[in-house]
Amino acid sequence: QEIEEIKAGTFLGVEGATSLKGEICGRIPIINDASMFREARHLFQQLGGAQALKEELAFAGFVDPATDELRVQDKPFNVFAHMAAGKLKQPDLQSEQDALGEFKSKFLICANRADNDRHWDSNDPKWIPKASMARRHRFLTTKDLHWQWFNMLVVGLVPKEEGGMDIRSTLAEVEQMKAAALLYAKNIGGWSDQVGLFVNIFGHNNVNSLFVHILDMSELGPGFSFQSFKNCPLDAVLKVLREEAASNLVATPIKITKPSIGKAAVRRQSVSQGGVPFFFAGTDGATSLKAELIGRVPVMKDASSYREARRLLLEELGGYRTLREELIRHGFVNEETNHLTTDTNPFNIFARVVAGKTAQPGMEEEQQHLGEFKDKFMICCNRPENDAHWDSEDVEWVGKASMSCRHRFLTTKDLHWQWFNALSFGLVPPNEGGLDISAALAELEEMKAAALRYTANVGGWSDKVGLFFHVFGHNSVNSLHMHILDMSALGPTFWKYEYKNIPVDHVIKVLSEEVATMTGNRTRSRQLQEVTEAATLAAQAATQAMIAVASKVQQQPSRSPSQSVNSSSDILMLNVGGELISVAKETLMLAPEGSLLCNLFSTEWDGPRPDQDPHGRVFLDFPPRAFKAIVDHLRLLRLTPEDAILDPPAVPRECRKEFEDLAWLLGVQRFVLAGPLWGTAPAGPGMGRPPRRRTCFCVRRQPARKSMSSRTGKGFVV
Repeated sequence: QEIEEIKAGTFLGVEGATSLKGEICGRIPIINDASMFREARHLFQQLGGAQALKEELAFAGFVDPATDELRVQDKPFNVFAHMAAGKLKQPDLQSEQDALGEFKSKFLICANRADNDRHWDSNDPKWIPKASMARRHRFLTTKDLHWQWFNMLVVGLVPKEEGGMDIRSTLAEVEQMKAAALLYAKNIGGWSDQVGLFVNIFGHNNVNSLFVHILDMSELGPGFSFQSFKNCPLDAVLKVLREEAASNLVATPIKITKPSIGKAAVRRQSVSQGGVPFFFAGTDGATSLKAELIGRVPVMKDASSYREARRLLLEELGGYRTLREELIRHGFVNEETNHLTTDTNPFNIFARVVAGKTAQPGMEEEQQHLGEFKDKFMICCNRPENDAHWDSEDVEWVGKASMSCRHRFLTTKDLHWQWFNALSFGLVPPNEGGLDISAALAELEEMKAAALRYTANVGGWSDKVGLFFHVFGHNSVNSLHMHILDMSALGPTFWKYEYKNIPVDHVIKVLSEEVATMTGNRTRSRQLQEVTEAATLAAQAATQAMIAVASKVQQQPSRSPSQSVNSSSDILMLNVGGELISVAKETLMLAPEGSLLCNLFSTEWDGPRPDQDPHGRVFLDFPPRAFKAIVDHLRLLRLTPEDAILDPPAVPRECRKEFEDLAWLLGVQRFVLAGPLWGTAPAGPGMGRPPRRRTCFCVRRQPARKSMSSRTGKGFVV
């Protein structure tokens, strides 16, 4: 509600964005028509316009602020700028360049990688995001390296006094790009008359230099549909530019209060001279540390990936100073106090809760369950509707609903920026208000103890408690929050974010390694010993809290099956042949008593249990397609009123045999195929359905086998 009251033109930090690129992508997730392009241009100017964007590109190394031109260097690597400058050549395209006719001295035709062209029609997920979007797919770029042409978002918005073109001249230039592209398609031969011209607007672009997609629309590949959300027709861009020209739009400098472009350039130079490397690879067009880390470490869920993120920050991306500057540039950190900001622009929820500016009714009582840690840390909750939909599989909720039936957050009351995320722990030196790595480790151990103390005291939690961080790059909020989850009842959102849920113990492991490598004088050693002792005490407190949780669970009175976490109302997440399936346990228990399918999930059966995958999910080495068909039939049976009947499933011919064989192995063949079944849901007014013609089904007999009583190798003996 607070966010909705904020003016639309301010930087919100959507999904933790620390760049204009991330903010535009978060605010306008689809830019594929004139209305969305118009909105992006409007938002862009409200966010600081050309000056703010130039600063961001200079910070990331894409623009030289001294010349106002795109940089041509290895890092960041800007492929179309390299081609326009003649530093990267595609020899086979010389004849195609001639097809531009009178435009060949002004524009340049470029091709995709050969392997991307070859896989244009592949349905393999490996190729769809990067393969050419059509059988005939080329790019058109400009030979003008002035930064105003790096993307269609900014064309015509760079003031004249800064070397920009006015809107009418810009419109004429873009019209020429269209004419050049169409002339190429006409002259080159082999193309149909169905030519499509598209651009990717900044925020959704993966290269920070201008390129127009030229496509033969008569033979499109899967990549075109995959990229459709960001394929903005060139005609849509021209429509908006014509509107702006008709209104005599004049680009004027916008006064902003962020660090100057000159300062960003000096930063890059100073860190380089100081022996601290600072460069972006420009992965997927990244213009921020956050985006670069996502591109370089796309999965951040264990010690090795966390270790690599720390290495990248320290050895390649300028260290904590560059990270601090990025947070300052977009308002997350106050440059004078070094504290996280708590205003609404950007909106930093956990910092606001700590500062008392955002209240969470009902959490005062839960805060008391932190015990001796309540003055140092704070318990926070998700939105009520997100908690309520924790087990929803609806796409509207998966990704924003709580990750477990019981899900809380723990944050620190210390607003110094060093604690904004696990990535920065122990990197800010004491002379700048930070704690060294060993003291940071002790603090983290204490935070872990606080979380476990809370779950031990609050009641209702199992002894399976999971603690996780989202490391910078993959975080959606730029203030510290530890996820506290009851792992006995996980929802679909947990599995969606599995790639970035890094256990707190893995963070502790890496920080402990860094402490172990510390060397220095005797004073330093004494300091290390002191903080190590503090860390040990905190770890002991955490262990005691874990014991308290287990003890409390054991002392709770036994619950009926309907109340137990193993009850029939559980939502199970199964790994079936590598595919994840969520299903209510009650649905599976509709299988006939004594069948293998029923026994596998029965609390009363004392036979062997299924294996678990590395993430603790039940693993069934069954063909997923056939198993899902059986489960779907049981779902329908559970929904069918008890005064109505359900026909056997209609299984496609190509998987019929696989379905029958698995049904036989699971002991449910006759149950699902022998004939119609009465439903199991309570009957009620209007719940019945009219009778319909029945079909007789013949079931193929299988040789009799014994029921499962033992396991041989990795399979079950049935």
